[in-house]
This record gives sequence, C-alpha cells and structure tokens, in this order.
Amino acid sequence: MHSNSFDKLQTSWGACLGDMDRQIVFNKMSLPFCKGKKYKIIQGYNGQHSHQTDYSHYAIDFGLQVNDTICAADGGFVVGVIKDYSVGGNDKRWEPFANYITLYHPHSGLYTQYAHLKYNGSLVKVGDTVKQGQAIGITGMTGFTSIPHLHFNVLIPCPPKDGFKSVPIAFIEQYDGNRLRINQIVKKK
Repeated sequence: MHSNSFDKLQTSWGACLGDMDRQIVFNKMSLPFCKGKKYKIIQGYNGQHSHQTDYSHYAIDFGLQVNDTICAADGGFVVGVIKDYSVGGNDKRWEPFANYITLYHPHSGLYTQYAHLKYNGSLVKVGDTVKQGQAIGITGMTGFTSIPHLHFNVLIPCPPKDGFKSVPIAFIEQYDGNRLRINQIVKKK
C-alpha cells in the first residue's frame, strides 16, 4: 500500500476576540445594576463555590433576584448573547446552560460579562451599542447556580487556547473589587 505524504499533515488554528497587542486601560466601571438599588455580595474574588479558574477568578456575584434589571457597567458594543436556556441548578453539569451577555469596551480593551439571565432575558442583541448604566438584561437562574444572582466578570483577551482571563476591577461608586466581602451591601447612587 502506498502512503501519501499528506497522511501525516496536520493543521490547527485558533481565534479569539480582541487584540493581543493592545494596551489594556483599567478604567473604573459602574456597578452592573440600576441606580438607587443595593445588593449583597454573594461571592467575590477567588470564591470557593465557582471562582477558581483564570476565567472567573475575579468575578463578583451580586445578590440580584429573578427579574431584576442588569445594567451595562461601561459603554461599548454587544459581542455575545446567549438567551435561550431555561434550566439551571447547583451542579457543575448545568454550567454550559447559563444565559449571558458579553460587552466589549473599545476605549479600554476590556470585556464585561453578565451571567445567569432568565430565559429570553437579554434586552440587547449582538452588534448593539450600549451606554454605561443602560438596561441590558433581566436576571434569572440559568446555568450553575443554587440561588438567584448576577455573575459579573471583567475580562481581557488571551492567546487563542486560553480565550479570556478574568481581571480585578474598581467601581466609580468607590468600591474596590479586592475589598468586597461576602454579605457586604453595595449601593449604586
């Protein structure tokens, strides 16, 4: 049998959102909910329940209830929307079923992600421009969760095999993500 040299040829490629060479500007962002509202911190940085990976290490879980309004933490563009799931629970097997919105903020190079939206809970679509403080979604309990909350994450792009990496954030309302603790109340004035 004749072996073709193409039999051993292998190719692979990867892609990611963002510019790997771009300088990231770590600007302060607004709390991701409506003015006048206050919520408890459910889980902070490096939280034991689900914030143990490079992708979620600096995520913050805010105690929003089902049907509360989620607002854009900064101005930018909608680059991702998952809205069609209606299931969730307190088991990692539900992790892929979280509805979420991902925004890109071109002035900083940062991305923000808002997870555990209700079924059809997105108020925006891919390509929309959003302003800081604009209502973008409605909370639910989709994906890996045992209680209603908003999982908020700030991300930077990484090499294709890694995708995104979670980064610390400070808020214009004078809260520093490094100092937020479980059960602490934060208020958006």
